[in-house]
Amino acid sequence: MTLRRVLSIAVLLPVCLAGCATTRLRLPDGPGTPLADFQPLFDGAVAACGQVQHLDALIRLQGRSGGARLNSRVRVRAGLSAPGSVRLEGLAPFGAPMFYLVAQPGQATLWLTREKRVVQDVPAEEMLESLVGVSLSPGALRSVLTGCLVTDPQPTAARTIGEWVAVDLEGGAVAYLQQVDGVYRLTAGSRDGLAIYYDGFQGGLPREVRVISSASAAADGEPQTDLTASLSQVDTNVALPAAAFVLDIPSDVLPMTLRELRGAGPLEAPPEPAASAPR
Repeated sequence: MTLRRVLSIAVLLPVCLAGCATTRLRLPDGPGTPLADFQPLFDGAVAACGQVQHLDALIRLQGRSGGARLNSRVRVRAGLSAPGSVRLEGLAPFGAPMFYLVAQPGQATLWLTREKRVVQDVPAEEMLESLVGVSLSPGALRSVLTGCLVTDPQPTAARTIGEWVAVDLEGGAVAYLQQVDGVYRLTAGSRDGLAIYYDGFQGGLPREVRVISSASAAADGEPQTDLTASLSQVDTNVALPAAAFVLDIPSDVLPMTLRELRGAGPLEAPPEPAASAPR
């Protein structure tokens, strides 16, 4: 049984992507008007996310990943700790998790439990890209999910574009601030060829994160990746034990190369069954 088939079976439930995954979004554009006193606005916008050193959450994924459609029932239990540790568990509708991805600075392991294969000696961001179509290091993933866009964001300049405040950050990322319930929040941004949108703020942190690739499009004209992560059961700044970022791999699990993992494709939804002929 192929890995693609295993992953498809693990998420074999009806696909429901109409609505949020098809809505076109665009970042504010244009030169804007330079804004001098932007530091207080920016500091306030990232105050909550900047304090998150540890994040534990249940994430529901839906949308398009690497050109393939994700099943709307894909759920991932995520634990992330600064500066660069992550534990991801791909939850199946029933039974044990279909994969574990753990990483610490300098090492990462991806265990595909149902295929009995393991990927090691590969950067965590490359494993993540093969699974969900987004290449982010553990530290970058924590920053994106908590709404800070990048790790330790350092603003260098800002400008107003309509109702938006666009803030240039060291490293080339751009954060877009917008008033939400009377306060400025970081509601969108761009980094590493990705456009990122935030919504559903609770306690200053977003509960919905949408990531859209801008580099290339699929044959149907849609972005290769248009992925929405909905966060629930969020817990912050409760450190996970060091053992959470280590896997005890059974002896019967066989090595797998990154090429094989990429060939299997992301956690895509299985094809919809053909409609029955009328009787």
